[in-house]
Amino acid sequence: MTIRLEKIRKKAEQTYQMQLIAGDGGLENIIQWVHMIEDEQVATFLRGNELVFTTGIGHSDATWLSGFVQGLTHNKASGLVVNIGPYIQAIPEETVAYCRQTNFPLFTLPWDIRLVDVTRDFCRQIINSEQTEMSVSSAFKNALFFPEDLSKYQAQLERHGFQIAWSYCAVVFDIRSEQTASAKSNIAAVRLYAENIINRMSEKYSIFMQDNRLTIIFAKFEEDEIATCINRIIDYYQKTGRHYQLNIGIGQNENGLVMLAKSYKQAASVLHLAVKNNCCKIYYKDLGVYKILLSTEDKNVLREIYQDTLGRLADCDNAHGTDYMNTLKCYLDNDASVQSVAKLTYMHRNTINYKLRKIKGITGCNIASVEERLKMMLAFKIKDIL
Repeated sequence: MTIRLEKIRKKAEQTYQMQLIAGDGGLENIIQWVHMIEDEQVATFLRGNELVFTTGIGHSDATWLSGFVQGLTHNKASGLVVNIGPYIQAIPEETVAYCRQTNFPLFTLPWDIRLVDVTRDFCRQIINSEQTEMSVSSAFKNALFFPEDLSKYQAQLERHGFQIAWSYCAVVFDIRSEQTASAKSNIAAVRLYAENIINRMSEKYSIFMQDNRLTIIFAKFEEDEIATCINRIIDYYQKTGRHYQLNIGIGQNENGLVMLAKSYKQAASVLHLAVKNNCCKIYYKDLGVYKILLSTEDKNVLREIYQDTLGRLADCDNAHGTDYMNTLKCYLDNDASVQSVAKLTYMHRNTINYKLRKIKGITGCNIASVEERLKMMLAFKIKDIL
């Protein structure tokens, strides 16, 4: 629901004669607020995604603009509007060239246009967009937790252009940092980048915090579009130095708004799996047998199966420092091939056979039996989700 520079520009061009002279490749930038800045040093206090206005007052000429624009781009501003008049009569060509090269939107505004009217209008549009975003996210939360009560969300979402028959997909992000102080800034950075990416494809989405996790609802997106957004967010995460942990659970893209609650539950379930197994992303549709396990509401049943099958073996490893669990897992993952396990673990076949006999004695399971091996494989998968 964020507002893009292109949307503001269309009206401003007609109403205020605000002209784009460079950086049209950045018109998809999000605007979170507007600022009046007349000093290069003040640019360092920007939070990012601001549209900056300047008159050049206090400067004898326009040569300072080039350094000013570079500071704005460095601090992630969305664009610059230059008030052409007595202080800046023309924008230096080197400034225009830099904005073209970096796709930084550069606008001019006639001196006889009242800046207070322009900035007030832009701020009003931003505030209205934020109010819409809050309204939409509130409706989607009701759709997640009260899916059977359409009156809580259907009319509200349709009023904002979301149709009940569209496809909907829930994606949940877990963003963790060792330093508590930086946790909020990390979440804000991922959220802002995600909005920048998604907003370029469609305005029909919602992004909000739920249970200390970032949740995105994709409306009427194709599977490949959702995958593209997620992959770009992961690319951003990897390029920022990984100073926080990012895990993503992706529910199925289902037709019908009433199916959104199901997609959200799927996303939350696979997110737990992703966090536990240190996977950056997991799609529910790719889970295979895990779907059955995750759909089991009574987790005590799963714990009993795991304890009856592998519990004693895990206790033995913990008590005596053995690695029977790893040996058994390797054996099962390699089609019960002793030779493959010996090669992967750099151990002699006799050593592997000895361990397998010990495993059989501890668990009471005949690992030569296909049925017993299937039960053990299932227990290992249960271990992944508990």
